[in-house]
Amino acid sequence: MRFLVLSFAFLLAAFNARAVEPFTNFNVVLLQPSSVLEERVASVDGMADYIKAIEAASRDAVAASPVKQSVGGYLVVAVRPGLQSKVWLDFDALLDLEIKKQLTAAVQAIKPFEARKGPVVFALKVAIWGGKETRRPAPLPAEWKKAQQSGSPLEVGELVEAVWD
Repeated sequence: MRFLVLSFAFLLAAFNARAVEPFTNFNVVLLQPSSVLEERVASVDGMADYIKAIEAASRDAVAASPVKQSVGGYLVVAVRPGLQSKVWLDFDALLDLEIKKQLTAAVQAIKPFEARKGPVVFALKVAIWGGKETRRPAPLPAEWKKAQQSGSPLEVGELVEAVWD
């Protein structure tokens, strides 16, 4: 009888346990005013499809990594005319180098949507391996922070162009 009770308790625990997702996207943060985005985004559907592809590729990259670091932050993306894209990672803790490489490569490999008249900049507020959602309202990748310290404040599109390599 005692074995039956213990077995039942383990079964209940198994049903109540939830698998930790390798990648969670909490929301998309638009980093430019809507007037700028309306001018620069050729197709809203194209941008939405691109964001979905980023989510899928990011989930696959994180799931394939042997490192299971639990952390939240931002995956920052810029798309500029000519189907060029760039990604920056801004997490709440120092991200494992292998995860950083895999995540960046996965996102960079996706063909971006068509941007016109300048860069389109947005971020995905994300967590990997059950990390907590960041409380910061917007990202500030290290490269951006360094560029801002070297001169007068820049609009996000100008900042992206200044740090694009």
